[in-house]
Amino acid sequence: MINRIHGVLRRLPVLLVFGLLLVGCGLQGRPKLDAADIRFAAFYSDYLSRSGVSTKGGGEPSQTLTSVGLDTLFARHGIDQKGFDAKLQVYSRDPQLWREVLEQVRKNLHKGE
Repeated sequence: MINRIHGVLRRLPVLLVFGLLLVGCGLQGRPKLDAADIRFAAFYSDYLSRSGVSTKGGGEPSQTLTSVGLDTLFARHGIDQKGFDAKLQVYSRDPQLWREVLEQVRKNLHKGE
């Protein structure tokens, strides 16, 4: 009996650390969007709406966005090509963050209807 209690007490620190790790991972929750993510979502929302994409779906894009139009969107949202590409790299490595950005895009598109 004493050996059993001693064995449990010896493993207790390992079990506590493991439990704390599990709780910590569970508490992380959804990633928070920073200012650059919100700017990217605003750019992407604007891009989709100017390309003729509707949240209601069911149609072909009605406009073709030219490179000049795209440059205008970049400037309007304070994004350059390098920053845009960097954010795409971040989102490709963090699908949960990308999901949050897309959720923000959806909200932006619904506000614009």
